[in-house]
Amino acid sequence: MKANCIFIITLFLISALSGPNFILASTPERTLTGHTGPVYSVEFSPKGNMLATKGKDETIRLWDTHTGQLLRTINTNSGGGIAFSPNGEFLASGGGADKVVNLWNTDTGKLQKTLGGHLGYVSYVAFSPNGDVLASGDSNGNIILWDPDTGQLLRTWHADTLDGLTFSADGSFLANGGRDDSNVKVWNPETGQLLHTLKPDVQEVFDVAFSPDGHILASAGWGGIDLWDANTGELLRSFPREHGRFLISVAFSPDGHTLACGKDFEGISLWDVKKGMLLKNLRVNREDVYDVAFSPDGRILASASNDHMVRLWKITPQKEIEPPPLPDFLADENFKTWTEDFNAGHLNSWTKREHQRERVTWQTKNGQLEVYTQPFCNGRLNLNNELALNTNYTLEFTAFPIEAEQLRVKLKVDSTDNANAGIFIGKKPDSSYHKLFQHAYLFANHTLGGPDNWGYSSTPKIGLDLTEMDIVFDRGRFYLYSEGEYIVDFQVNIQEIDYVGIAVFPKKCFEDAAVILDNFEISGPTIPDIRIPKEIPDDRIENKPVEIEGAWVEDFNDGHLDSWTEDKNQKERKRVTWQAKDGHLDVWIQPLLAKAFIQTYELEFTGLPIKAEKLRVKVDVLEAHNANVGMLIGQYDWTGGIFRRTYKILHKSIWGPIEFRGQNPDVRYENLKEIEVVFDNGHFELLSEGEHILEFDEPNLPTIDCLGIVAYTTEVPLAHFVMDNFVISDLVAPKEKSLNINAKGKAAVVWGELKKQ
Repeated sequence: MKANCIFIITLFLISALSGPNFILASTPERTLTGHTGPVYSVEFSPKGNMLATKGKDETIRLWDTHTGQLLRTINTNSGGGIAFSPNGEFLASGGGADKVVNLWNTDTGKLQKTLGGHLGYVSYVAFSPNGDVLASGDSNGNIILWDPDTGQLLRTWHADTLDGLTFSADGSFLANGGRDDSNVKVWNPETGQLLHTLKPDVQEVFDVAFSPDGHILASAGWGGIDLWDANTGELLRSFPREHGRFLISVAFSPDGHTLACGKDFEGISLWDVKKGMLLKNLRVNREDVYDVAFSPDGRILASASNDHMVRLWKITPQKEIEPPPLPDFLADENFKTWTEDFNAGHLNSWTKREHQRERVTWQTKNGQLEVYTQPFCNGRLNLNNELALNTNYTLEFTAFPIEAEQLRVKLKVDSTDNANAGIFIGKKPDSSYHKLFQHAYLFANHTLGGPDNWGYSSTPKIGLDLTEMDIVFDRGRFYLYSEGEYIVDFQVNIQEIDYVGIAVFPKKCFEDAAVILDNFEISGPTIPDIRIPKEIPDDRIENKPVEIEGAWVEDFNDGHLDSWTEDKNQKERKRVTWQAKDGHLDVWIQPLLAKAFIQTYELEFTGLPIKAEKLRVKVDVLEAHNANVGMLIGQYDWTGGIFRRTYKILHKSIWGPIEFRGQNPDVRYENLKEIEVVFDNGHFELLSEGEHILEFDEPNLPTIDCLGIVAYTTEVPLAHFVMDNFVISDLVAPKEKSLNINAKGKAAVVWGELKKQ
């Protein structure tokens, strides 16, 4: 059915999460050889016992489907498609440059009739279901209907541009694609009246096919497959886009559940029609596949390709099966459910991803979460011309104590604008050197993603616009449901979940995205009855006096702010301001315009007489935008006026002192929301929320006499961070105490001056 065309080859890789109800051999059961050029068309006879192929070598070959034996060879022209009559007695072929349609006797291979009347290259032929009408189309865009018995021309009309030609199952529709105008046209064959003009969001349409029941029309073009309602012309579903790929031919399985697509360079893709989900890819030696056809029983798929070969693939058709039952733990008597209503002040437990700090905003409204994200696409497109990983934005629910072998998570997507949104679930990296997505999976409204292909063109996608994600995890197996309907299940290599979040990311570059989310729900037998927000423990009471033997808390509201001072390199520039607000420390940093200069701002806590062989210090980082924030700890060089023997232990990295550079632990890790440092006679340990992060020894630092908060920014935009719960405890002073650290005065600039600019 394909005309003689040479297609551009472009690189693309796709993999899938295979459903449980579809089996197809990864290698062909039989390969038919004999053509001496590319094979453009393949067609099964109505009974399925014969296969016809046509190629560039100017032959039509008829094969025994069961044995693969060549029955006969018909010499003809090089171009044009082929079609069996419904009774199997005749084979019609486009006459190519001869501008005719030929009818061949399938038993003898003899030419029965030649139909002349076309003015252009005849590329496509199609029989009506009852065999009373033969349609043919040429390169000039003309469609002619013939009486195949008499050869009489019944009617003709002009379609402007023509690629692919097919009748519906009841013969009431005739459809064609258009490479030049990228449209699909649906006609009434009785009158030649144009019923619908369909406009797929692809470049060039190469083929069209009706489902066996005639209700769905599939169109394939450069970049994607679309499914249409044949009666109304309404777009039913778009399969995940394959930008830059030529999708050359499409064919429905006889039961209508599966759609096969022949592609350039990659081979064949098999799709679940109802879900729009990729089932499997068949590799054909990196060759273009020009045509595909299912046998009448649906158990053989034939493909014609550029390497002169015809391949027969053995398949087990999809069946209407019951979805797998939900795991028993959902009925456990200890099963608990927690729901985020987005109105209870929990939003502080949601955090922005590092790459999107300035580009994402959110708000809670009427119990819903509204998220707005601005993409950043410069140099960050993947092979699929889509946004790559570092343009994505993940809301991470960090306060919830998730450690579960069995879990259920739900999220409702009320609306999206240029956005994919869904649930991000799995395990955090097992080391600071691994990416965040090492063991995490994405379930979004149009996308399913695994840890090895997140954000790239190989990410499995679905052709459904899911309005609800319902994910069940049971000891290494995921089940995806939406509004009670089973979508897919698959096995993974993790046995426990400790990470749950919401993912939002734009679909297109340079276009802002927005989503409205609701009903985020976490359930399972091992989660708490209610979410417990972070609170200061009872022993950290506001205005508690300083106790060196116990714990001292800076609550940022009781006058202690005078003991915080600007770094001297920033004092004259007046680019740093702060305020104490609601027990938090709010700091703004205005960097120099010259981005090459690293702008640092160090708050030094000097009010306490600190000189310690042992101590524990902790601070919470509530927000950090354009800044790397943490604590400065070590010894101050009073003669040089610089921090020569201090470490900057920050929320996403750790830097060592100047003279030990090259030996210091140069470590990067995911953004920590709590920084806790334990110092013991030169030994440092970094923890976060009770979890060990790293440790190291500093033999040249037996005691601590400098302790502060530090923030670094290398970005041009305004930087901002918010801290809370700065706590010093477990302090053990050396036998000889030194109390020579004094407060240096108030800040040089009040925070309001910067806010007014």
